Amino acid sequence: MTEDKPEQTETPYEYSFEFIQKKLEGKKDSFGMLMKEIVRTGICTECATCAAVCPVLEWDDLTAQPKLIGKCTGCGICYNQCPRTITDPYQLMGEFKTGYVSNTNIPEVIGGQDGGTVTSLLCYLFDEHLIDAAVVTMKDPSNPWHPVAQIITSKDDAIKSSGSIYSHSQTVEALMDAVRQDFRSIAFVGTPCNIDAVSKMFDSPTGMLKYFMRCHVLKIGLFCMDSFAPEAIYPFFEKEGIDLSKVQKMDINKGKFHLYYDPQGEPVKSYTIRQLDKFKSSSCNFCTDLTAENADISVGSVGSGANKNTVFARSGIGTEIMEDAAEKGYLKIEPFNAINLNAVLFLAKLKKVSQYTVRKRKVFIVRDADEKEEPRIETKPEVDQAGVKPPLGARKFLSVSKDLKETDQILNISLTNTIGFVLEDMKIRIVSVEELFEKKPWITTITELFPFETIEIGYPIDGEPGQPIRANVLVEASTEAFGKIFSRTLKIAPEE
Repeated sequence: MTEDKPEQTETPYEYSFEFIQKKLEGKKDSFGMLMKEIVRTGICTECATCAAVCPVLEWDDLTAQPKLIGKCTGCGICYNQCPRTITDPYQLMGEFKTGYVSNTNIPEVIGGQDGGTVTSLLCYLFDEHLIDAAVVTMKDPSNPWHPVAQIITSKDDAIKSSGSIYSHSQTVEALMDAVRQDFRSIAFVGTPCNIDAVSKMFDSPTGMLKYFMRCHVLKIGLFCMDSFAPEAIYPFFEKEGIDLSKVQKMDINKGKFHLYYDPQGEPVKSYTIRQLDKFKSSSCNFCTDLTAENADISVGSVGSGANKNTVFARSGIGTEIMEDAAEKGYLKIEPFNAINLNAVLFLAKLKKVSQYTVRKRKVFIVRDADEKEEPRIETKPEVDQAGVKPPLGARKFLSVSKDLKETDQILNISLTNTIGFVLEDMKIRIVSVEELFEKKPWITTITELFPFETIEIGYPIDGEPGQPIRANVLVEASTEAFGKIFSRTLKIAPEE
């Protein structure tokens, strides 16, 4: 008679530690990764832990960084011990109870976005009367591919809402509308940032829904690497010859953004994510959550293969819903494996460390005060080269402040990009205005002005030495894509 050995319990990550050591931490050049991600980005704490644990590293006091004194074997020990690196799987993608690879089993959903898991879950929840409503993001019918948050109340609505839009959507506002309309059980589908907002509203001491007992919210989180500003990226697509009204599907796969006229066919156009980086929402630079860590169910396409989804059930109710939806024929599910998990961990790490490389620049533009220019007497209205009405009333592109240095008779004008995406080829025009005439015009073009980047321009002001300076200075800015985006007269007068 043999004695049965007790079963050993393993965490979902148990088999992935070897991957973390050999690949995630730098199989070939871990010291190089340490230098690239930590030292050269300026976030090194100068604790010298890397040098303390590695026999071929020593701390260089002169340069305040580690240096090699032997051959790096790529063992990963320096990278793994650094307090600034993120290598713990739970830190990278949060805790979860069960992981799956899933795809839809509903004929109407097959061929939709990736595996169609989210749409299938909503269909199951409506059919089983587990929810009264769901909050989703749909395409605005009057403005192609612009997102609009909607409250849906049926399976048919869920199928119509399928598909991804890679732009921010105000889903929390729609959730609060659903609460006000007395829906008691609501499925909330959103990106990690919106999932975090709902979690905070329920969990934080000052959360608005913390003591609210009239509804339950099931959080279905979407994997998200980047979100793009529609005001910037869609004009770019149109300039590239893409008819947005014909685009039936967009997706991101293997580092590329694809656009399809036929959802089942080949992409009509593809771009690397690096090509579209300038159109990315500035807030994504600071986001560290790839997998919607605070959701009940997290769904994405990373690591699952074609026409499938990677799913993490993070709560008890999330696990029960996934299992029951599969049992009742809405989904096909299979356990995830090391390959699936490793792909997610690798991309999650890229997301976690992206904040380390964020840069905010300040550009100074200096104009020679002695430079002579012909006065400009006749003025003409700015022509909108794009032929579209600039959306000045919708969003503010620039903020402007001024500072007068009376001793030098220089007006320092600071312009900051407040739109949240890169402004390209921005023409700036500054002139002094006297009655109906303009003089001393100054024009320059800024090739790229990044989100919340500031440029400072020194503009000379005429005035008698020793006398108070009075002047009106017109500042205008325009781009080819949006036409005139800013026009304001700065009044310079002595303080009374």
